[in-house]
Amino acid sequence: MDDIGDIVPRSPWLAQLAPDAPPRPLVDDTTTDVAVVGAGIAGVATAFFTLRSTSRRLLLIERDRVGRGATGHNAGQLTTYFERPLHRIANQFGLDLAVAAQGGIDGAHELLDLMCAESGADVRIERFTGRMGMFALDHIDVHLRDNAVRRAGGLAVRDCAVSEDAPFLREIPIEFDGLYRVVPQAEIRALLEVDDDRYCAVLSEPKGCANSALLVQQVLAYLERTYADRFRYADHTLVDRIVLDEDGAVLRTHAASARAESVVLCTNGFVDHVVELASGERVPLPVGREVQSTIGYMSAFFEQERRRATAMSYIRNDVIGADTPYVYITRRTYDVGGSSRTLTCMGGPEHEIDGTGYDGTTPCPGAMVKHMDDVLRPYAQRHRPAGVPFDFAWHGLMGYSDDRVRLVGRDPLHPALHYNLGCNGIGFLPSIYGGERISRLLAGQHLEPSIFDPR
Repeated sequence: MDDIGDIVPRSPWLAQLAPDAPPRPLVDDTTTDVAVVGAGIAGVATAFFTLRSTSRRLLLIERDRVGRGATGHNAGQLTTYFERPLHRIANQFGLDLAVAAQGGIDGAHELLDLMCAESGADVRIERFTGRMGMFALDHIDVHLRDNAVRRAGGLAVRDCAVSEDAPFLREIPIEFDGLYRVVPQAEIRALLEVDDDRYCAVLSEPKGCANSALLVQQVLAYLERTYADRFRYADHTLVDRIVLDEDGAVLRTHAASARAESVVLCTNGFVDHVVELASGERVPLPVGREVQSTIGYMSAFFEQERRRATAMSYIRNDVIGADTPYVYITRRTYDVGGSSRTLTCMGGPEHEIDGTGYDGTTPCPGAMVKHMDDVLRPYAQRHRPAGVPFDFAWHGLMGYSDDRVRLVGRDPLHPALHYNLGCNGIGFLPSIYGGERISRLLAGQHLEPSIFDPR
């Protein structure tokens, strides 16, 4: 791959989709009770749970096709940890709110299973124990403090194994006794599937894999069949402007408008429309919860032999949160052409951008593909020769809120406006959790305060 040029991105998740129905843009003015903007996993989950738990009419609007945004260009992981250490969330919001939030995200596995069972979606879901490789006292300190929060809040504690040869073993504070176990270095090596003895500790937790793009395509078809009398879907419809007034909101597109009592933004990093009052005054995202858009680069290759599904991550900074991105690897069963193969995916490199400047069809830079081959490939499959072209290489837009906590709830100043956006964790389970939470608000339920609330 020394002289590789830029390559056309190809997502393995979009490659599994069924052919789309003809485009259905919004061409006539309409009215509805709830308008959901964005037909990715967040928008479809919001629509699913709202239609299921209320009798309200719902319009789902997508600027492209279902699942074609971040949902079709992600890593397809099922994980429940946050983009910030749990103990730091507890320091900010208090133990009770942090534990409630973590418990809610942990429970999103059940919500995913409910969506699949009721919709008949047959997307493959694989669950397993994932591993994180650590090599510094800072890594251990951060994750054992998170474990202490879990223990104090009655949540399941994550297994943490530390090598008996770890140079920092005797420096682990006594307060963490009972939150980790000491094992031979050979066990660390086996758990992480590496020969690098720099890694001397492992955090293990439940993880999984699934194609969220295929999931939303199948769930959308179910919603159209089941709720034909009060559900409408429009694609190829870019919402340019949302105007809030005393009666709700008006969503304006290039060809038509939609009036709704409530509007839910499920656009992740695609914050490319204006939200304003009837007076013309802009309505920004809540202070500190603005969405920063970041491109994540990923690649994948088929294994020669079938291997068990798993997910691995490897910290590369001495201090968690420093500049060098960690490496994440997933192996999963990939169904194609009537047969199944093992697909190994890897990612980690990210590049922050202006939220209005992303094009999902932009070629993957050859230098980035080479970087993934040189740096990430040895973690993913140490026996794979360098320079062999990948079967897939793609990039996706991730919308990180400033405080790395997902924004889920009703705008405190504008009750017609709701949010289910921004990263608060890896994988797509938080989007499903957010959709179910929004549905309860739209059903008129009173919800206890949450770290996800707009403030």
